Amino acid sequence: MKEDLMSGTERQRDIYRRWAPIYDPIYSRILQRAHKRLALVAGRHGGDLLEIGVGTGLGLPYYPPACRITGIDVSEDMLERAKARTARQSLPNVESLQVMDAHRLEFPADAFDVVTLPFVLTLVEAPEVVLYECARVVRPGGLILVASRISRGGPLQKRVEGVLQPLARHFGLSAAFHLSRIERWCERERLARLEEVENLDLPGFFKLASLRVVNSPPVSTESFNAQLP
Repeated sequence: MKEDLMSGTERQRDIYRRWAPIYDPIYSRILQRAHKRLALVAGRHGGDLLEIGVGTGLGLPYYPPACRITGIDVSEDMLERAKARTARQSLPNVESLQVMDAHRLEFPADAFDVVTLPFVLTLVEAPEVVLYECARVVRPGGLILVASRISRGGPLQKRVEGVLQPLARHFGLSAAFHLSRIERWCERERLARLEEVENLDLPGFFKLASLRVVNSPPVSTESFNAQLP
């Protein structure tokens, strides 16, 4: 699995190297409403905030000044555009933008009050590992906010989406991510509880899942990663 994580990260870097020049014109309007709502919910909690998959920084201008923002992404090409946006729009609350793999966050435990994952959890190789890492770096009582294409579909929809998923991933997209996967992770790990799921658009295509961190993981990142096959 470790090798799969590494190859998956490299594949994402290659995909977003091609996407970087055209990402904003395609997605800025499509995702604007979702980014605004995500930032509003995160801002209510305030404090130290980590955005995973910051990309070109489309969502950064919407966070309130009270949030002290750290952003990470696996793509240097996307991150360069986020840095340019931060300078161009004078966003002093963006304190750091770093190249980093969400499966292995290089932050100490209890470093943040909120972690946001805008449209990224569906694309990583091991979502459960990423959620574990989020729970590790969020202080107990803090939030993990997942904005994504989250499905509640039945068996037929799951089969159709399963067929489409390999093609979607080839282009750095996602056919679906089922809420049950987050629910099972919460039940198994007992690190966070799912508090709310709301629609981010009228059709309910995008959803925001709010998870409240209730316990710190019992092992360090290194110990957890050592358990991976």
